[in-house]
Amino acid sequence: MSSMPATKQPLVSIALCTYNGGHFLPAQLDSILNQDYANIEIIVVDDCSDDNTRDVLEWYAHFDKRIKLYYNERNLGYVRNFERAIKLCKGKFIALADQDDIWESDKISIMQGNIGDKILAYHNSDYIDEQNKRIGNDTVATVFRIYDGQSCLPFILSNCVHGHAVLFNKRLKKYLFPFNEKFSHDWWIAYVAFNVGSVKYIDKVLVHYRQHRHSITDTHHLQSQLAEQTEPVRGIRRISLNLELLKYCAEFKYNRNSYLVRKAYQLLSGLAEGHGRIKSFFFLVKYFNLFFYMRYRQRKLPSKMNMVRKICFD
Repeated sequence: MSSMPATKQPLVSIALCTYNGGHFLPAQLDSILNQDYANIEIIVVDDCSDDNTRDVLEWYAHFDKRIKLYYNERNLGYVRNFERAIKLCKGKFIALADQDDIWESDKISIMQGNIGDKILAYHNSDYIDEQNKRIGNDTVATVFRIYDGQSCLPFILSNCVHGHAVLFNKRLKKYLFPFNEKFSHDWWIAYVAFNVGSVKYIDKVLVHYRQHRHSITDTHHLQSQLAEQTEPVRGIRRISLNLELLKYCAEFKYNRNSYLVRKAYQLLSGLAEGHGRIKSFFFLVKYFNLFFYMRYRQRKLPSKMNMVRKICFD
């Protein structure tokens, strides 16, 4: 438990977005309310639920004044809903929460105690099913290659930073908005954070990340993730799906690697149309270790060249 008195602890805002989550919501709320870090506010924004979600929220809010409820007049979708929730947060630090996970009781105290002067910190998570049982032995860090370097380029094609795992300084807010509802909010938050500040990874499992058939943010898909590591071409064909995100990234005015991001967009969008293959080949080989950092484990040069050849010429 944090030894600092609550009156001296920085306020941590927890942005919790809900939509038809009444079944799993009590377990998540219990885990948040039982944090050993006392000075929190819980900003809950419900996106027009039509199940018992509101009843659950109002019951909990009646007994704990740290919960502040907001109801959307129309359905915004989960990306815009998180944007609204983050804007309502008043704390020095902001954590994001999904409605169906379960947090460890020391999650906030560990994150706040480790973020220091970093603009964002994130942690490891494991996976649970609908009965709260662990799914296999994987964690986020075994499915993704975790990154906490100084470049935004690994986030052009992949993301290893899940929203439920982040704690960020409120000064990040000035760079985030508006969110683009075509892209996951956590991907964009990670990309921005790696451009405007330093990021720290904390190798502790602090959230049990629920996977179920109704999950809006179900990104587990262990079999397909592992298949991409052994069958690179199958995964790489998804590049064309990310071109709009890449364009959005290229237009971000605070880019640290603006030339490389713009060049990547120019070449990959051309490649999707069937031209610029040779230039794309040499570019991707040169910057392979950054652009493909998360998707593929370390490879020797011949393997990298063969993989990029398949991307550009097959």
